[in-house]
Amino acid sequence: MSKYYPKDRFPSYPDFRALVTAVGKRGEKTFYKYILGKDEIRELSYKQFSDNIIRLATALYALGLKGKRIAIVSEARAEWFQAYLGTLCASSVIVPIDKELMPEQIINFASLAECDAVFISPACKEKLGTLLDEANVKYIIEMTEEGYSPYKGGYENYRDNKVFNFYDLVAYGRHLMDAGFLGVFDITYDVDAMCALIFTSGTTGTSKGVMLSQRNLLTCAWCCANTTPFTANDVFLSVLPMHHTYETTIQIAILIVGATICINNSIKYVMRNLKRFQPTGLVLVPLFVQTIFKRISEEIRKKGKENTFNKAVKLTKGLRKIKLDLRRPVFSEVISALGGKIKNIICGGAALDEELVRRFEEFGVNLYQGYGITECSPLVSVNPYTKIKYASIGLPIKCCDVKILKDVCGREVYAETREHGEIIVKGDNVMLGYFKNAEATNDSFTSDGYFRTGDIGYFDDDGYLYITGRKKNLIILSNGKNVYPEEIEEYLLRLDSIKECAVIARNNELDEPVITAIIVPDDSVLAMDDAGIQTKIKEDVLSVNDKLPSFKQIRNIEIRKTDFEKTSSQKIKRHVL
Repeated sequence: MSKYYPKDRFPSYPDFRALVTAVGKRGEKTFYKYILGKDEIRELSYKQFSDNIIRLATALYALGLKGKRIAIVSEARAEWFQAYLGTLCASSVIVPIDKELMPEQIINFASLAECDAVFISPACKEKLGTLLDEANVKYIIEMTEEGYSPYKGGYENYRDNKVFNFYDLVAYGRHLMDAGFLGVFDITYDVDAMCALIFTSGTTGTSKGVMLSQRNLLTCAWCCANTTPFTANDVFLSVLPMHHTYETTIQIAILIVGATICINNSIKYVMRNLKRFQPTGLVLVPLFVQTIFKRISEEIRKKGKENTFNKAVKLTKGLRKIKLDLRRPVFSEVISALGGKIKNIICGGAALDEELVRRFEEFGVNLYQGYGITECSPLVSVNPYTKIKYASIGLPIKCCDVKILKDVCGREVYAETREHGEIIVKGDNVMLGYFKNAEATNDSFTSDGYFRTGDIGYFDDDGYLYITGRKKNLIILSNGKNVYPEEIEEYLLRLDSIKECAVIARNNELDEPVITAIIVPDDSVLAMDDAGIQTKIKEDVLSVNDKLPSFKQIRNIEIRKTDFEKTSSQKIKRHVL
């Protein structure tokens, strides 16, 4: 075990009921802040949060949904995570579905999962319309606080309803508990059974149902809580889609830590909500981090303060060598643009340029890169707060064993330190398998039980993990050279002229793969005429080629004026390129 692992600061929990009941003892401390309607900010205390979940779980149990599958289709809102945890506490299976999918796809996933109930927001219910009937669910639970008026009827035939309001169901659970019904306290949990069914985002053009257990999720969240620097005094702005396992596990970790979460009500209002909620922590994907940094750089240029900024960076670096840290007061204007109190950002979901880690550190914000995959609940490694390595994706979390598998003359063997190969994982964070897909499950594991991530990487001498690319994205040139497009994309994204890019192989007239950069120029470049755009992008790509060995250089450029099609977690759908 690495000497850089932090000491454990937070307890583990045997099941979700134990976690939810324990956090209720934090009383009136705020767990959630959220925006209702256009501008009203509301708060939900830890006690209210815990009570709602236990009562909701009791109601679900009374409706006969123990062991059944329950979908959730909604935008980010306070009821989302309560529905998620309420389902798990009822010993049911939660099926989070991306609300951005086409209505037919949403219904298809709900049907494939054989869901008996669905939690749904008014907006998503309207989106699905009459298609919702095709899901053939027994119960529909509408998640809305706006315009809600409590249920006025008696409870004698309450279970005969098909459509419920979320808060009515919570009230029904309270009624049952007041009447002496043990509800969820009568359940013995199998923490190794499926409790969550997650359909992967389909960046390869296909989706599989990942089966996760309570042990998977709780262990992973516990490791996250103990490896990151957060405390009960922290405030987070929740930006990522809640259906994504990355965001869900982070929220479970924050629940363990005892911090506060502020829910961002729209991707359009992130910068505004940073100033409104003044978070100390953020959990983001690289695209968000890149966008934020480019906005900061653009403001510095607009104000003509580039030289002043660079001198301040040199000054504060020098002062830190004598243990005097003045970054936050010196760069208060930059910190203010991020709300004024931001200290730490966790970044995962895709490869992060190490240069961004350095640049954020320059003005006093720590950027911790982590790595994971849905099949690992989803965390595999994270840079511990005790020792950050800029280019690394961190140390493997304590609950799992990670190895590197390389190919030697057609035979797979474990790699030594600094040898490249596929990252494979075994441990309590690894999924149970793919739903009703034994063949895909078998193909995803080695003969000795390690999950094949499909990512290529290596370990350094301190046990830190590095990722070099996706196995499926690997470009093999006609001369046998291997090129990882993510490495070239890092260089391109450092350019102010480029907003987004993807590096792929296009075959030429000789049917040979040619390294091709598909580029979405920055808005400032798009304001030029077509000839100007071509000239500017070509010049900048040539500057990148100067930094690369000849076999990795970009030989073909394609310019597009619209953003790439992405998943809801902001990953480019490469299969459509």
